[in-house]
Amino acid sequence: MKKRISLSSLALILLFAVLLTVMSSCVIVDSNLRDEYGNNIDNSGIASDKPNKLDTIINLFKTYSYYEIDEEVLCDALVGGMGYAIGDRYADYYDAEEFALMTAENQGETQGIGVTVIENADYKCIEIISVLPNSPAIAAGVEPGDLIVYIGTGENKESVAELGYEGALKKLQGVKGTVCEFTVARGEGYAEEVEFSIMRDVFTSESVTYHVCETDAKVGIIKIIQFDLTTPLQFCTAMDSLIADGVEYFIFDVRYNPGGDLASITAVLSYMLNENDILIKTRDRAGTEVVTKVGPVQYKANDPYSSCNIEKAEIAKYREKVKGKSAVLTNGSTASAAELFTCALLDYEISEIVGTTTYGKGSMQSIFALAYYGFDGAVKMTTKKYFPPISDGYDGIGIKPDLEVELDKALENKNIYKITDAEDNQLQAAIALIGK
Repeated sequence: MKKRISLSSLALILLFAVLLTVMSSCVIVDSNLRDEYGNNIDNSGIASDKPNKLDTIINLFKTYSYYEIDEEVLCDALVGGMGYAIGDRYADYYDAEEFALMTAENQGETQGIGVTVIENADYKCIEIISVLPNSPAIAAGVEPGDLIVYIGTGENKESVAELGYEGALKKLQGVKGTVCEFTVARGEGYAEEVEFSIMRDVFTSESVTYHVCETDAKVGIIKIIQFDLTTPLQFCTAMDSLIADGVEYFIFDVRYNPGGDLASITAVLSYMLNENDILIKTRDRAGTEVVTKVGPVQYKANDPYSSCNIEKAEIAKYREKVKGKSAVLTNGSTASAAELFTCALLDYEISEIVGTTTYGKGSMQSIFALAYYGFDGAVKMTTKKYFPPISDGYDGIGIKPDLEVELDKALENKNIYKITDAEDNQLQAAIALIGK
């Protein structure tokens, strides 16, 4: 029987549960009680059931309120309120279905329409930063840069500004066979509105695509769409294939990459850095700093994270191929783990950075699964700030490229997957920079 979480328990459970550190919504959390470094978490300090102010207020509402109490709705509101009160814009609660969808997506098994998004605070809406290949969204004509301003169409539209980012995002998610309806603003001044009604489906997401440059056969282009548990293997496949094709220079395109899983980015960077190089520094609210370095990583065979295993022989296996012969393409939608990828290659003088200043997200969110306590769903909250290997932190600032190049105006509203290598002026600038 499905177990519902009571509001009086939620405030306690927020503090103790399964913890794996991530840098975006693409995550997996298992049912073992352990932290992001695999250490056991001691829950002996969990608070007792002694009534507190929260219990009292909730019981008053349950007893005397004219309105019926929907605890699931109140859970959402409570977590959102907690996040707002402490300034955590990323805090959220996921019910069982939402948590299952998020977990599956992090493993590359996607149900939905196939877009990656980020909050656009200026317009109080959801901005589509990329449309995944072979997805229902790309078939329907959804484009990067579209602003989702309403959930629903026609007379049933609900404003994203009123729903809030997380609330609207949940309405966009769903399982195969259900319909996702939303309205976007696009075009000059976002004056044009386009309505979409898209059937959600199941598809295997591509986190990495690659090809030999159409204008220079010595250049290989690797686009990392997001960092999930499929990315390390797909990245190696891309590199090995391009090297076999005789490629000598590499462009890593992380434009519109919203980030992803810490284990994924750790694995990918390990292929290009030396053993014991610093990967990331994290700092909690007490100021305690943890430094993570490149080294072998070994998850159990049945662990979904085993796709991020790193053998000693794999460390730095592409370093000599890419050092001084590669560039990273960035833009304002390059965020979180994608920024760590960018900054690490910059710090160790592996790659030049070309494009525009990145988004500027240097905070870590952790997903706390509630299954350990017999409840459905999970809670997300910011638990740490993180910093690149050598450079200063970029949270709220972004990473400024070595060579700043704006995308041509004519390409701004064109689907990123339909821009040719010849017309991509940022790509051509990167090729010229590393080939000189």
